[in-house]
Amino acid sequence: MKILVVDDENDIRTILDYNLKLNGFNVKCAKNAEEALELNEEFLPTIVILDIMMDGIDGIELCKKLRKINPSIYILMLSASSDDYTKIKSYEAGCDDFVGKPIKMKLLVNKIKAIQSRLIKSPKRLEHALNNYSNIAPNTIIKINDIRIDLDSYVVHIGDKICELPKKQFELLVMLAKKPNKVFTREKIYDSIWGDSVVGERTLDVHITRLRNKLGVNLIKSVKGVGYKIVDTNN
Repeated sequence: MKILVVDDENDIRTILDYNLKLNGFNVKCAKNAEEALELNEEFLPTIVILDIMMDGIDGIELCKKLRKINPSIYILMLSASSDDYTKIKSYEAGCDDFVGKPIKMKLLVNKIKAIQSRLIKSPKRLEHALNNYSNIAPNTIIKINDIRIDLDSYVVHIGDKICELPKKQFELLVMLAKKPNKVFTREKIYDSIWGDSVVGERTLDVHITRLRNKLGVNLIKSVKGVGYKIVDTNN
């Protein structure tokens, strides 16, 4: 079960991340709406735990955006306020349930396990939740410079040549190519591609080198002390 935690308080994110992983859930955390929307696209969560009070776009507005993207995900709202007005606004925004602060972790975990149990017994909503993510990126082809990436067949076309990549190299290329000219930190790449897997500190560099050897040395640029980006020469 994939869970996305969205809260601007680092302590809350840390506590939720630790305890939910301890209970066997696959968890990613975001500190604001922008990060949450990006992770929602990459991580494809089944459940979102969302704080109401955040700087910038607050939890109510973010809930509306997430619900519009995917009507079938489960959204649990977090708030220190338990008044009826706050709850009504949360439900009107599209949340499924309400969790008070301070968080009673045992209660929250049981809520999530109850959702998981319902999905197992009646998987249609889970199926809809996963299928609805196809609306995020309907195109199955990514084009950048003279490279065409076919997401369905896991094949990369370079001009009129076909280049087949191992799974991790392909995922790394897709991640960078979806947002050309954006710098991805090493931490972000490791988290997105390898998750909790134990890998060597040079694993990413080895994969980048192999991609450069296959696709051209100028495609992927290093940003010293930060990470990597794909350069789109057409923009």
